[in-house]
Amino acid sequence: MKGWIILAIIGGILYYLYTETDTLDEPIAEVEGIFQQAENKLDSMTGTQIQRVDHTLDILKSDIADRLSATENQALQAISQSKQTLSEFKQDFCGSHAQKHSVFSKDNQTYICDQL
Repeated sequence: MKGWIILAIIGGILYYLYTETDTLDEPIAEVEGIFQQAENKLDSMTGTQIQRVDHTLDILKSDIADRLSATENQALQAISQSKQTLSEFKQDFCGSHAQKHSVFSKDNQTYICDQL
């Protein structure tokens, strides 16, 4: 019985130090850092990270290159500069109620939208 009382007192002291003071913050942060390092090392040893490579734009460029005029080809290069410009093009010019692009012909615009 005496052992349980001592264990309860130690538990109460640790709870007080953890919740009411800053005494245990630094040791807790160190232990959490060690656990995080171990977890990162374990993940790097056992886990693989999958990186998706999207080749649809490259395939589109090679498929449609002979159909495009020089100005259309330059416009396609400008659109494919970044994911943001590509998504803006899809949002503005692809879909059932989309407006016609000023450079692309209607057929080429439809083909590009279908491939994206």
